[in-house]
Amino acid sequence: MSGHSVLLGALSLAVAALVLSVLVQGWDYYATPYAERPHHEGFRVFRSAGDVGHGLGILGSAMVLLLLLYSVRKRNRRLRNLGPLRTWLRYHIFLGVAGPVLITLHTAFKVEGLVAVSYYSMAAVALSGVFGRYLYQQIPRNVLGEALSEQAIEDGREELLVQLSERFGMDQAATDALDRIALDRLGARSTVATLLVLPVVNLGLARRLHSWAMGIDGQRPDEVVDLARRWVLLTRRLHLFRQINDLFHYWHVFHKPFAIIMILVMIVHVAVAVTLGYTWIV
Repeated sequence: MSGHSVLLGALSLAVAALVLSVLVQGWDYYATPYAERPHHEGFRVFRSAGDVGHGLGILGSAMVLLLLLYSVRKRNRRLRNLGPLRTWLRYHIFLGVAGPVLITLHTAFKVEGLVAVSYYSMAAVALSGVFGRYLYQQIPRNVLGEALSEQAIEDGREELLVQLSERFGMDQAATDALDRIALDRLGARSTVATLLVLPVVNLGLARRLHSWAMGIDGQRPDEVVDLARRWVLLTRRLHLFRQINDLFHYWHVFHKPFAIIMILVMIVHVAVAVTLGYTWIV
């Protein structure tokens, strides 16, 4: 396990513990009707401008702003020495989940006015981010997290075929059978539908490959399956390469405007709050 995995795990546990603690202590306040909340004993603590509520808003907003560092790293190749893009993405995803959760607690589950625009934009960004992450996983990448070209994917497939042929004597009939395993369950669905069923299709992949591998080398089926699985996944991604990249482009068209709206309205919200004297603890 890498140091980043340990750190992200620790951060996730810390945020989960914080959220659970706030929910347990503030549940009675959150469950109180809005009109009665000013008379609740937890009002000064858990309302948006309260000690806990305000602190959650500051922490959540800071996380949302830190999300922008991923875009800076992705667009500036001179920052490549600061770590692979896939590692930055892992922190980006963590912040993209933790930030909105803390901001939701900051709102005390009461969203209205101009802030609602930022909040629901944030929700759209977070939910679309889940789909974006899935799309990202479907695009083969190098060790730095940079997307491979269509030719690079094809070269990778050919290299795996060479290994299967030279090490295990795979013939043309076995190659054709492997090709059918890779594509026969994708059908003529749309790109989105195909992507949605891929996880289900992949569930039975290991069993089918193991059965296929026994006809290649019954003494070393696990080694054959490992190479064949990589070949099948590359083949499926190559099959969807152009469609996935087009879909990823449209995803950015949807994702970015909501992110910009979220940030701008959040800045206005913070500026107004500070101007009106809503500062934390001070």
